[in-house]
Amino acid sequence: MTLIPGRECGDCTVCCTAPSINKPEIQKLSGAACRHCTSLPSGGGGCAIYDARPPVCRSFYCAWRTVDIFSDDWRPDKSGVLPYVETEGISEDFDLGTGIGLMLVGNPLKTVRQRWFQDFVVTGVTSSVPLFLSLPGPRGCQAATVSLNTEEMVGAIARGMVKEALEQVVKILRGWDFQPAEITYAGNDVSTPD
Repeated sequence: MTLIPGRECGDCTVCCTAPSINKPEIQKLSGAACRHCTSLPSGGGGCAIYDARPPVCRSFYCAWRTVDIFSDDWRPDKSGVLPYVETEGISEDFDLGTGIGLMLVGNPLKTVRQRWFQDFVVTGVTSSVPLFLSLPGPRGCQAATVSLNTEEMVGAIARGMVKEALEQVVKILRGWDFQPAEITYAGNDVSTPD
């Protein structure tokens, strides 16, 4: 994996909170901050055990760090979007075996109403890149995820109604029947208490 030069996590800790982790060496509930995640009085933070962090943390980088189609403005703590490379749930209709997931970690409606976000979706869908939009679930639950490569989205793009279509997708995601995330390993739960 190649990292984009000049892009550092800095005080962004979105990946330390939003996703669940279910590995033998570390477990964390989705929506719970890792207990090693630090906060600074001025805002931001980092990892208190960064140099000794577990392998799953060492090997994970959001797509903002690894995929050059994202501008500097897409840093998750600033954009409200955690972009990630997706390899599951991709239809055989696509030439690509990987896609892009966009987890809305800020204000979902505010984000999908932004022109830069809409332009990204339009470019991805019209270029046949598998795109997925998701909302993190409540603490301890799986995220809600839907494909953006639908006939409805293609039609909305053709009619210039992308914002309205994305707002509808957010409504669907907010009404999701969030299921508990399964944590099968035990012994090193780093989830902060409720």
